[in-house]
Amino acid sequence: MATTLQPNRFRLRPVGMAAAALGLVIATYGVAALRATPPPAANANGAGTGAGTGTGTGAGQVAPGLGAPPVDVTLASPGGPALAVGSLAQIDHSIAGWTENLAQESKDFYAATNLGLLYEGRARLTGDIADYDRARQALEQSIAVAPEESAARVVHARVLASLHEFPAALAEARAVFTADPTQLPALAVEGDSALELGDVATATAAYGALAKAAPGAAVDARLSRLAFIEGRPQDAWRLARQAYDEDVAAGDTGQSESWYAYVLGTLAMTSGQPQQALDWFNRAVAEWPGSFLANAGVGRAQAALGQTAAAIQAYQAAIAIAPQPDAVAALGDLYAIGGQPKLAQDDYATVEAIGHLAALNEQVFNRQLVLFSVNHDRDLAQALQLAQTELAVRKDAYGYDAVAWALLANGRAADAQVAIGQAMAFGTIDPLFEYHAGLIAQALGQHDRAVDLLQQALAPVGALDPLATARAQAALASLEARR
Repeated sequence: MATTLQPNRFRLRPVGMAAAALGLVIATYGVAALRATPPPAANANGAGTGAGTGTGTGAGQVAPGLGAPPVDVTLASPGGPALAVGSLAQIDHSIAGWTENLAQESKDFYAATNLGLLYEGRARLTGDIADYDRARQALEQSIAVAPEESAARVVHARVLASLHEFPAALAEARAVFTADPTQLPALAVEGDSALELGDVATATAAYGALAKAAPGAAVDARLSRLAFIEGRPQDAWRLARQAYDEDVAAGDTGQSESWYAYVLGTLAMTSGQPQQALDWFNRAVAEWPGSFLANAGVGRAQAALGQTAAAIQAYQAAIAIAPQPDAVAALGDLYAIGGQPKLAQDDYATVEAIGHLAALNEQVFNRQLVLFSVNHDRDLAQALQLAQTELAVRKDAYGYDAVAWALLANGRAADAQVAIGQAMAFGTIDPLFEYHAGLIAQALGQHDRAVDLLQQALAPVGALDPLATARAQAALASLEARR
């Protein structure tokens, strides 16, 4: 059993005399709380299960709906520790101890780094953006004391990516890897951040190098995501299934296996196979009942299959674990469609409260807020501003799509068509793009094109959420009636 990140009950040696070996191991919803190798003169007191689990669609999200991909043990720093997983209570216990250590010695970079890792693990479990910010602050305290400790800088880069500060994450990860090519986790962060910025070429190069240096499930999951973005759905499925099988063969269970199963469920939904998706999501929940992503996935698949009551229960379970805007909005939509407007409005108000709770929430949940606002006719001018502000930095397919959708809602259909064209130029096969493009074409009077696009969007059963499906069907019926 891996040891937990327990604090040392003594003062560490001065920074100049210590070198903490901090490996970078994340697995599924990974705790990312690592067991550090203490300085030679020290022994960490306490043992038990480790720090935590969980990643959120909002905070750690690298791919829409997928959450942050794991960094496999093969990507650990040389001499790195074993992964430790455990409960929120265990994380909080360790945080309290390391906070005490750091209060006693402000230059204790070992304690500061461990706090950063623990807060990151807590954020992945709870979906709390503030915990990512606490992780960043702790890691920056560590780096200020020991800037030569590249492992802490990699974790810092990863946290920046979780906060959607992708340019900064990319720059730091690239600097670390350039200085120390053994830091493969830095290369993973570089590839992930580049892909989120729409730089497919850089992501391809980074993932290719990772595949040569450390082949395995974590890299295949990234290659699957890249294939999806490039419009190669069969390759995406093959690689995701390969990643799942590799993870199982490695003996990983629980959070790790749950995440890979969740990825397969998400791909099955996008390709219009809701029953297959439900099977994978249920497998993900069985492996880790505490996964709010997997529970929300069950709700999404059940809603597509017309199992509305079960879908509501699944979304409620996901929200009880960690309320994320997309899951809360989806639950509200089911209430609205089912004739329960009061419950729907309560959920919609909750989405806005979460999204605008703090500037960081607005930054991380940007796209969820944009799509929610347009879909529910709420503050359309602000939705466009949010989408354009993010696109100025993050020029990926989903960024262009969000801008296109917001432009259409603000009466700028011609500009929306340009933006949706830029989104679709990536090659990504996502019925959401075709749905948006279809309504944009309808607004421009391009009836035949609108019909073709809406038919394509509706062809994969359940790929669109129930609200979008109903609107697409209504628009298509109206267009066909005019033919």
